[in-house]
Amino acid sequence: MTRQVENQLVRSLEAAASRAPAPEPGLLNHLERKGRRRQQRAQVALAGGAALAVIAGSAVAFNSREETGNTNLAPAAPQAAATKDPAPGQDPVSKALGAKPIDKVWPGAVHTIPNRLPDGRKFRPLTMADSHTLLVSVDAGYENAGELRLYDLTSKATRKVTTLNAPKDTKIFASDFTVGEGHVAWWTSRDDNGRRSIELWAAPLTGGDSYRVGQVYSDDVVQAMTVTIADGKVYWSLKKGGVYQAPLSGGTAELLKGTEKSALVRWPWVGSPLPKSWSGSGSGDVPDQIAYRTLRNLRTGEVRTATDRKGAWLCRVQWCVGDSKDGGAVQRRDGTGLRAVPGAGSGVASFGFAIEPARDRFVFIGGSPSFIYDVETKKAGRIAASDDDGFRLLNDDRLYYAQTKTGYQLVDFAAIEASGASGQSR
Repeated sequence: MTRQVENQLVRSLEAAASRAPAPEPGLLNHLERKGRRRQQRAQVALAGGAALAVIAGSAVAFNSREETGNTNLAPAAPQAAATKDPAPGQDPVSKALGAKPIDKVWPGAVHTIPNRLPDGRKFRPLTMADSHTLLVSVDAGYENAGELRLYDLTSKATRKVTTLNAPKDTKIFASDFTVGEGHVAWWTSRDDNGRRSIELWAAPLTGGDSYRVGQVYSDDVVQAMTVTIADGKVYWSLKKGGVYQAPLSGGTAELLKGTEKSALVRWPWVGSPLPKSWSGSGSGDVPDQIAYRTLRNLRTGEVRTATDRKGAWLCRVQWCVGDSKDGGAVQRRDGTGLRAVPGAGSGVASFGFAIEPARDRFVFIGGSPSFIYDVETKKAGRIAASDDDGFRLLNDDRLYYAQTKTGYQLVDFAAIEASGASGQSR
């Protein structure tokens, strides 16, 4: 079996594993946290929650033609299994996308860094604090953030932000870090006298003790990529529905009226209906559904509704990503701009782990190699290869990274926007 086929098979199995029932709260803490990380790893093979996996043993290329509301999504004939990985840039998906190494496509947004601090300790990236500063974690255990630090991408100097101490009754370690208004916020879950407590925490980026922002009791989990700091408050939504807010300074968490069956899509927009998980029957058929079809602006009250479309779709403010029997595709919320996404497999929809496209324009295409595709400009960047023990992670709405043998390749989506490319959501 070639490396390419092995990698494709792993991603297909990860997508299938992510649809398995969640662990019961009574399991050992590190196993529960490991299960959540498996879901997060699976999400990078999702485009808009659809697992755009390349089926092992074949490569699929798409003939696409963009028109207003009309696109040919017919797949080309399957290619024979390769005996070895093609040379960089010579694989069918690279050719179809016109992809180049990602640091050549967006040089100002890509950073290659070591995986150790100047003092020798290993770290993992969490999110971007600004255009030249990375928030990192020096872990106290497996996926257990122990110390948060700011890492200067130019000088490689670091500065401590805070120390996280997970109590013994922790069920899910600190997750989904986000930065805003001079603070970093995250969520965690623990057992509180037999009840599951979901807690939002924060700390000042200038350094200092962490503190609890708010707390809700629920057996649910926080929806990935929804923790947001805005207007002096922290917002988040639960996977099964419900958008909450609490003062950034700390206080009582409040369920926002009318959001019981909604999720935070991108501040200040909340959306419904929620994504529905679907375990494919193997027939290639994909059920019709549009996750977050209806959006409501929490500031202005404006409502937007996506147009009808076939297949399983997940929509953000401007763009939707979807999966049909013919493969993966993107389309604007208003129904224009439909086109196929080369490299996207068909018939494996699994919603609920991420809200994509990231930053309302960037889609991850899994495989060997893997790509970041900008739906606004149609540019695609080929990502650095992860080593056998590494992984790739769309960590939040701003940062994507790949772990290599000696460090990390970082992609700052906000830096791509700031470079002058069009397409920012409003």
